[in-house]
Amino acid sequence: MLPQLAVSAKILCLLMVVICGAVPSMVRSVRLYNQCSHMYVNVFPNGTVMARSDGNDHPNLTISTRGVNLELLIHSPVQDMYLCFNRSKLVGRRLSRFQAERQSNCLFKEEFVDGYSSFHLVKNDDRYIGFNRRGLQLRRLKSRLSQRSQNCFAFMKENQDFDISRHNHMVAADRPRHPQRRLRPPPQNSIKPPCHGVRHHHGRHQRRRNCEGT
Repeated sequence: MLPQLAVSAKILCLLMVVICGAVPSMVRSVRLYNQCSHMYVNVFPNGTVMARSDGNDHPNLTISTRGVNLELLIHSPVQDMYLCFNRSKLVGRRLSRFQAERQSNCLFKEEFVDGYSSFHLVKNDDRYIGFNRRGLQLRRLKSRLSQRSQNCFAFMKENQDFDISRHNHMVAADRPRHPQRRLRPPPQNSIKPPCHGVRHHHGRHQRRRNCEGT
C-alpha cells in the first residue's frame, strides 16, 4: 500500500508542475556566430548590439528557456543585459530576469534551418535577429529581404572551447580531393627501336638507326 501511495504522490507532483507551468529553466552558455558577417554577437556597455568580435576570446551569451513553450531569454553576463527589441532595433537592456520574462520584446523563439539557428520574437514571427556583412543590424523584416540575405539571420551556437579556425581547418581537410591524373602510356608507334648496327636478314643488309638518329 505504501509504495502505491508514493508513486501516486510523485505523479500528482508532476501534474502540478506541468499545470502550473513551473518547468525548470534550461540554461546554456554559448557564442552566437553570424553566418553573414562571420563575426560574433557582441553587447556593448551602452546597450548597442553588433557583430564585431571574430576572436575566440569573445565573452559568451546565456540562453535560457522560460515556461512550457520553451520561450528564450538571451542574456549578456558581462554587461548584465537582456537582448530586447525596441521599435527599430535590437538593444541590451538592464533588467532583472523577472522583468525580462514579462517583456514581450525580450522573448524569442528558436528555429533550426540547415543546421543553423535563427531567433525571432514570440509575438512577431517576422522579426528576426540578423546582421549584415559589416556586422550592423538588419532592421527590416525578414520577409522584405531577398533570398540572398536569408543567411544573415542564421547563427551557429558555439561552446566556450570551440575554435572556429580549427573547425574551418578540419572541414577543409575532410573535403574530397581530386585524384591525380595518371600519365597515359605513349602509343606503340612512337617507341623507337633499339640502337643497333648492321644486321643480316635473309641475305640482305638492313641498316637500322644508330644512337645518333641516322
